[in-house]
Amino acid sequence: MAWVALAAVAVSVLSQQKQARSEQAAANYQAQQADADAQATRSAAKVQAQKIRDAGKQQSSQANASLAASGVETGEGTALRITSGITGNAEEDAYTTIINGANAGNRLNAQAQADRISGNNARQAANVNSAGTVLQGGSSMYNGWKRSNPGTTGSTTGGGSSSNMFSNMGIR
Repeated sequence: MAWVALAAVAVSVLSQQKQARSEQAAANYQAQQADADAQATRSAAKVQAQKIRDAGKQQSSQANASLAASGVETGEGTALRITSGITGNAEEDAYTTIINGANAGNRLNAQAQADRISGNNARQAANVNSAGTVLQGGSSMYNGWKRSNPGTTGSTTGGGSSSNMFSNMGIR
C-alpha cells in the first residue's frame, strides 16, 4: 500500500507544478499584453499630438489669411500675437497629449511587471507547497509503516537493537 501513497504524493506534486506553470504562463501573457498596450498608448499619443499640431498650423494659417484679407500686416503686432498664440496653444496641447500617453504607458508597464511578479510568486508557492506535500506524504508513509509493524518500537534502556533508528537515540 505504500506505493499508493507514493503515487498520490507524486500526482499531487505534479498537479501543483502544472497549475503553477499555467498561472505563470498566464501572468507572463498578461504582462506581454500590458507591455504591448503601453507601447501602443505611447504611439497613439504621438499620432494624436501630430494631429493637434497640424490642426494648430491650419488654424493659424486661416487666422493669418483672414487678417491679411482684412488688410492687417500679418507678421507683426496683434496679428503676430494671434497666430503665435494659436501655435503655442496647439503645441502645449500636443505636448500634454504626449505626456499623458507616456504616463499611461508607464502605468501599463508597471502592471506588466506586477503580472510577472505574480507569475513568479505562483511558481515559488507551488514549489514550497510541493515540498510540503512530499514531506507530508513521507510522514504519512512512515506512520503507516510504524502502525503495520508494531514490534519495531524498540527499547532505549536495554541496550538492545531496534529496527527503528530513532529509538536508539532516545526518540520515540
